[in-house]
Amino acid sequence: MFPRLFLILILGLGAAARAAAPEFLANLYRLCDGLAATQNLKAGDKDFGALVCPSTNPDNHPTHSRGAEAVYPLAVAFKHGKDARYADAAVKLGNWLIRIQNAAGAWGEDWPNHDGWDGTTADQLISLAGAYVMLKDRLTTAENNAWTGSIKRSADWIEANFPKGNLNYLPTGAVALKLASIAIPGAPAKWNAKAAALMAQTVQSVNSQDFITGEGMGIDLGYNIAQSIGYIALYGILTNTAADVDFAARVLRTHFKFMYPNGAIDNSWGTRSYKWMLESGSKTAPGIPFTFALLADKDPAFNRAATLSLDFLSRNFIGDGNLMVYGPHSAKHAGSNPPCIYPSFARAQSLATAVEYGPDAAASAPIPSEAANWYQYFSTAKTALIRTEKIMATLTAYDAIGQYSRGEVVRGGSITNLWFEGYGTLGFLQTSSQTAYNREEPRHMPVEGSLLPLTPRIDKPGAVYYANLYDEKAVLAAAAEGDGYKTTSTGSLRDSNGASSGVGFTWIHRFLKGSYSSEVTVTSPQGVRIVEPFVDNPGNLYALGGDSLFRITTAEGGVWELRVLSSTGPFTLASGEDKAKYWSPFPGLECHPLTIKLGGTGGQTIKYAISQSKPTRISSETRMRRMESLRAWRSGRAEIAYAYTLAMPADPRIRLRAFDGRIVREVILGRLPAGPHQGGFDISRQSPGTYFLELIVGGRVERGGKLAWF
Repeated sequence: MFPRLFLILILGLGAAARAAAPEFLANLYRLCDGLAATQNLKAGDKDFGALVCPSTNPDNHPTHSRGAEAVYPLAVAFKHGKDARYADAAVKLGNWLIRIQNAAGAWGEDWPNHDGWDGTTADQLISLAGAYVMLKDRLTTAENNAWTGSIKRSADWIEANFPKGNLNYLPTGAVALKLASIAIPGAPAKWNAKAAALMAQTVQSVNSQDFITGEGMGIDLGYNIAQSIGYIALYGILTNTAADVDFAARVLRTHFKFMYPNGAIDNSWGTRSYKWMLESGSKTAPGIPFTFALLADKDPAFNRAATLSLDFLSRNFIGDGNLMVYGPHSAKHAGSNPPCIYPSFARAQSLATAVEYGPDAAASAPIPSEAANWYQYFSTAKTALIRTEKIMATLTAYDAIGQYSRGEVVRGGSITNLWFEGYGTLGFLQTSSQTAYNREEPRHMPVEGSLLPLTPRIDKPGAVYYANLYDEKAVLAAAAEGDGYKTTSTGSLRDSNGASSGVGFTWIHRFLKGSYSSEVTVTSPQGVRIVEPFVDNPGNLYALGGDSLFRITTAEGGVWELRVLSSTGPFTLASGEDKAKYWSPFPGLECHPLTIKLGGTGGQTIKYAISQSKPTRISSETRMRRMESLRAWRSGRAEIAYAYTLAMPADPRIRLRAFDGRIVREVILGRLPAGPHQGGFDISRQSPGTYFLELIVGGRVERGGKLAWF
């Protein structure tokens, strides 16, 4: 009998979480393939089974002890894909991890001696214990004994030594102990007791606006959303404790307001923003996909966020070799290319956890940033979010410098992230970075030359450098104003030690439907500049137009302009000064600076506006939706027919994917013009089951339908 084909369209917001599971699996397989390719398979080598990091900066091909956290995603990939390669890689990696465990039961994070910071033992125990239950039947008797012994020693060490380090280690430790108690029959009661105590302490660490606190003596949105909240939810799932799951959902509603319309997460502010990666908040945390996936049944917008975050990660951050890159422009910089494997095994862990524990969730709804015309000021973080029809922006005067320095935390009321619909492929027009690049965590941050901040700023260079970015006492206010929104920052230009230059500033931003403006007043303008860096996407062109106009033309043909409207004193514009220094590994972006040099005597006020003066040939929204017309149907007894429309010339592929994520058929269509296209292929040799038809154009995958045949 020939297969009978049924088609159920799943496009749009209504897709269920379980329908997204193949995407989680497909990307898990990609990352596992990339990680497995780095494995040391030299028989007899002391590091046989370890993952060899492809990066040479800051260390030359290190074997990170935490790289062994890939044992869990490899085990999950084996469980669902039935590919023995994943199981073999996981066993070899787990055996290596056990060999480098110290006598106390912990693992140090430093290389090459695997000593130093050992709080991450909790992360390694999560992976080892989680993988063991899936791999134990494939282990020899000696390996079984080694694995269970290692799990026991590690759990005993965590029980005796936690709490330890920043707040994220509390819920991480709780989950580690719970997974160990599941893996080991007759586990000591003290493991579960300590896990409960760690979780109790975690849920007390929240402020009046539901930000989790205690990460670097303050708030770090990246670690909160990419690790702590996800592990709070997972602990609640593992222990069947509804109160913990509900708590995670409650605090996530505050944190996920910082998800941008393109699926990126904004960790441009906070105590540990120096490791900000756009797709997940932090280089070394597991990543946001599992947080949203685990809570997808608690709020339909979380379900939507899970899909958006995975799509953003898949399209923009899994690079050549199926390993994660730090950011959109990282490939151009030797210090970040090839990348360290930390974000690859961390994101693989996130995806694997989502696959294993994500609940069914039938409903989906827009995330907050998909709605226009609102603002919110978070007084406990001195941070504002602004959303108009075309723009989303973050401004911050966050000041928690108890553990980390001004240069790493303080932004003095500046814009730290700004998305403008249609600007390039991601939409980010402005961004931010450390004021002075500092390798706060040397093992995680590449060695770089002299870099300048990507953050818009008011500064005064000289023998001593002063800027609003060092003013932890700056005040930020936000309010609705007419048809838009207004923010006002006031403070002083300060040096890296907090000493004032004596120059005060007021910086007013106004945000309208499709433009925003600045009004800067300084009390003494001599030697003072305003620096406005703009994200420098490939193909951008920059030009000055007379004394008061700066123009950006993007590769897509859009034009953005900064136009000076008025000034009470003289000024000059300079484009591209020190351009080579406007790069930061985190968030992995380059910028092109426009410098406005003031020159009056006494006080000076200058006003300028930034707007799009010419639309892109294909807006970002059109680009995102250009494949939405993909359709599939049965055209014969054993043939699938499909049709789709391209909005621009492209090199599309049609792919048939099994429900477990495996690619079972791919048709390369070659270069095709814009417009409607159709085709088909035979399915008579496919095994019975559930499949998905996909269209791939330029790295983006569009699902056409759910196909089942018997």
